[in-house]
Amino acid sequence: MSDSVIEKGYAKLNLSLNIIGKRGEKHELRMLDQTIDLYDVVALTRRADDLLTSDFKEDNSLVVLSALQKRFSFGGADIRIEKKIPVGGGLGGSSADAAATALAAAKLFSLPLDEVKKEVAPLFGDIAFQMEKGTALAEGFGEIVTPLPSLPPYYVLLCFPSEGVLTKDAFALSDRFPKSSSDLTALYEALSRGERAQEYYANALLPASCSLNGEISFFLKLLSDERSLLNGMTGSGSTLFALYKTEKEAKEKAAKMPCKTAVTRFSRGI
Repeated sequence: MSDSVIEKGYAKLNLSLNIIGKRGEKHELRMLDQTIDLYDVVALTRRADDLLTSDFKEDNSLVVLSALQKRFSFGGADIRIEKKIPVGGGLGGSSADAAATALAAAKLFSLPLDEVKKEVAPLFGDIAFQMEKGTALAEGFGEIVTPLPSLPPYYVLLCFPSEGVLTKDAFALSDRFPKSSSDLTALYEALSRGERAQEYYANALLPASCSLNGEISFFLKLLSDERSLLNGMTGSGSTLFALYKTEKEAKEKAAKMPCKTAVTRFSRGI
């Protein structure tokens, strides 16, 4: 019996994000999501008692582990997280860690994976997708995930404004702006063919996030590039992205951006 399990929690891009309505106080979404090769490392270690601890309490991992412990009645565990995904950037770092924690708990305590996924999917918006990973359509509050055939392994230029955006603030402010909407099917099909897909892109949170962080619109204009297949903002930001067919193109553009950048690529999260 293993005393420790290590899982990677992968970041995600919202290649497009539509707000299609509200249910109560929560916004219903329709998104095209993609895993990228940027990840936190989560280590889950068995304890002799029933306590649950974490060395990074700013994310949702401890909440997820507590919910699973209540459902499946296992013992205590310590969560240790090596952070690489920026906090507050729209890359789903908190949900990535929570998803990795849930997957690690399933292995460490021999839990039925399908039941684990069912238990945690409603807890947080991105966690259902980040347990599946790859390319997918995400709907509802993010808990309804339809896997899609993988897109080509494009290179991703990530651009990081100096300040993040709180997701709750962006959603609250988004109600004051007209809602843009993208054709997710057309966008997915264009990228599948290796074609430029900018005309099909939208992020309904972009106007709100730009009003909360002026750097977003500034850097997004600089990011515009005829060689990129798609550029935009992921989630509520403030991280921006551009997709390229080659690493050389992505790195050349990164060198011209007056902000912190990183180059990675699409991943299946395996």
